[in-house]
Amino acid sequence: MSRWQFAFIGALVLGLAVSAGAQEKAKYVKIVQVATGKVLAIENDSDDAEAKAVTAKDEANPARQWKLEKDGAYYKIVNRKSGKVLDVNNQSKDEGGGIIQWEDKTDDNDNQRWQWKGEGEERRLVSKHSGLVLDTEVQGEVVQKKADEKAKNQLWRVVEIKE
Repeated sequence: MSRWQFAFIGALVLGLAVSAGAQEKAKYVKIVQVATGKVLAIENDSDDAEAKAVTAKDEANPARQWKLEKDGAYYKIVNRKSGKVLDVNNQSKDEGGGIIQWEDKTDDNDNQRWQWKGEGEERRLVSKHSGLVLDTEVQGEVVQKKADEKAKNQLWRVVEIKE
């Protein structure tokens, strides 16, 4: 093989590697509650497992940013700061059950999978495990509740973070 052919093959391989790396680069988003304009966050910007999900002021803060990873018809919602996933605490199926962050489970993880319901930019996030939707309490704590078409605090919008 000539030098030119080696150089061409090397450039081609490097180009493919850079392209693959760019595709793998995570796209992070803010998940904005429509009613308040606040974003889905973790209480006290914690890294701890079992830290509560809350709504908080929209700031450039990794604890308030998420990656949506497709898992079949559902999503795993991964916190940028902690690397933990959005989880229905204790696999609750009860209305008012708390939402936390927890280590990603490989098995029995339906309480960590979510589906968007509705049309347009403003939709509901539904738990695969309970069938209940993300909602908030007056204090900003995120919980699961029955879907209510009139409840604006159950509507969420995804906003990509430009880096």
